[in-house]
Amino acid sequence: MSASLIGQRRSYDGQLCTIRYVGAVEGTAGDWLGVEWDDPTRGKHSGEHKGVRYFTCKSNYPTAGSFVRPSRPSYLPLSFVEALRDKYASENDSELVWTSKPIGQASQQAIEISGKVVEEVGFDKIRKQLAELQELRIVLLDGLRIVGVLSSYEQPESEVIEASKEIAATCPKIEELDLSRSLLSSWRHVWHICNQLKELKKLKVNGNRFQPLEDGFLFEGITELHLEETLLSWDEIAEVTSRFPSLTSLTASGNQLRIISGSLPGAITKLTLDNNDIRSLSALRPLAEIQTLEHLSIRGNNIDAIADSPETTALDFTFPPTVSSVDLSRNNISSWTILNHLPTIFPGLKTLRFSGNPLYDQPPLPAAIAAATSSMSASKPMTLDESFMLTLSRFPASLKILNFSTISPQDRSNAEMYYLSLIGKELSATSEAEEPGILAAHPRYAELCELYGEPTVTRAVERDGSGKRVIHPRSVAARLVKLAFRLSESQVCVKEIPTSFDSYQVKALVSRLFHLAPYSFRLVWETDEWDPVEKKTGDDGAMGWDEDSDDEMQTAAPVSSADVSRFVRREIELVDSTRDIGFLFQGETGEMKIRVELPPV
Repeated sequence: MSASLIGQRRSYDGQLCTIRYVGAVEGTAGDWLGVEWDDPTRGKHSGEHKGVRYFTCKSNYPTAGSFVRPSRPSYLPLSFVEALRDKYASENDSELVWTSKPIGQASQQAIEISGKVVEEVGFDKIRKQLAELQELRIVLLDGLRIVGVLSSYEQPESEVIEASKEIAATCPKIEELDLSRSLLSSWRHVWHICNQLKELKKLKVNGNRFQPLEDGFLFEGITELHLEETLLSWDEIAEVTSRFPSLTSLTASGNQLRIISGSLPGAITKLTLDNNDIRSLSALRPLAEIQTLEHLSIRGNNIDAIADSPETTALDFTFPPTVSSVDLSRNNISSWTILNHLPTIFPGLKTLRFSGNPLYDQPPLPAAIAAATSSMSASKPMTLDESFMLTLSRFPASLKILNFSTISPQDRSNAEMYYLSLIGKELSATSEAEEPGILAAHPRYAELCELYGEPTVTRAVERDGSGKRVIHPRSVAARLVKLAFRLSESQVCVKEIPTSFDSYQVKALVSRLFHLAPYSFRLVWETDEWDPVEKKTGDDGAMGWDEDSDDEMQTAAPVSSADVSRFVRREIELVDSTRDIGFLFQGETGEMKIRVELPPV
């Protein structure tokens, strides 16, 4: 068998593969084809059999390779025009018959279209379908086993040049062409097709496996190129890109890319590198040399560090201010430190997508800080609102859209004040010696303090004049209130909660404590204050007080049991509100008695 088979594409039972080896396999009789499957789970090995390596797969999946016999039947390849007609000009009840009969032997009913004879049963239908093909602007031929201009693996140059003229006659107005997941293996075959389509702007060749790029041709006029899942290296992608002088948009997703070894030629404005294996921000350095870049998408990679080296904590490159849109969603980012670098790396950033990173699975404060501040969310992932605010607050006002949400001035002020309050909590829970390190982790701290003022930092551990440990009245410990919730005489639960809670949060806590339906009950604070009870002062039923009664109440000693008939304990309901309960319990000490009232049955 000829070694020229290597690199050719095959379709066995609808499964695409590329021939990587031709020859014998030790311990077996006859020759074999070593193939790499497009679906890497389809094979059995990576080109190695019983300790002997026969070929190497481009896929890094361990089971992308197999051996098949050359006699195994495969699906026949198609030419470009055959696939086009099969997709756009064939009907179940079609009366058209495309033949290879010489023109001189055609009947009077035969007509010629693009050098081929059509036996016409209904000429109107032929003319209609031909007109439809000539008007096509978007053509999707993915998965149709196209091998080139001709329908054979051998593509003699002279025959290709002559046959390619049929493409220009059949579909001259194509602007967008999809040749993905086909049997293409040569860029020259792709060029012979595209060179006949003078209006072509967008080309997709996803999922094909190409041999080394040949010399001597350019893809003129094409502005958008898709190279997804081609398993081309970065150097090969850059070389291909150099053959598209008008290119402005490049998609090279799913190519196992881990190293970006250099910049790209031309004037690329949109670059999509989703679902590769890029692992650090520093790997993006060569892309910063693309001075025309506007949109960069690195969604679904494995970025989890600033640099490949653990010792590197800073980056010394900056993207041009033209880069206004970045997608870093669905990576492995779990550190705010990486996020803090983005405003410096992308100074022109206006749109950011960052969702789907494990960073959002963490609580808003570090566990130790949350515990020290008695945060109720010490071990809970941050909410969507918290993740939005804590991401937004790390960027300047130039950021306009975050995770598809347009940022309003109110969004920004809320986010920045919330972020500043958390920094205050972090400082309050640590010593002064740790403060420089904490502030270094929050590069916008000084800027936010200028806008909103410094947060109150009240460290819990302080010493009085004699060196005795005391609790500062405005410390974190002092910002708790002790509430004794009573559902019945035998059901009492005491909890210390932050005064920053609102009544909704308090009711949510009570519903969990007593297993009650949320917001199906009232909370009533039984204060230690007493109010006088009104009494009738005349036959007309008017309600009032003697003048002496007020003075007596103000000057009297604590109310005795004999006076209870004239006084009643003051009760205050915790009505549903977003206001902090600290306002309600301001100045109160000790244990507050809260009665839990269920609705009448």
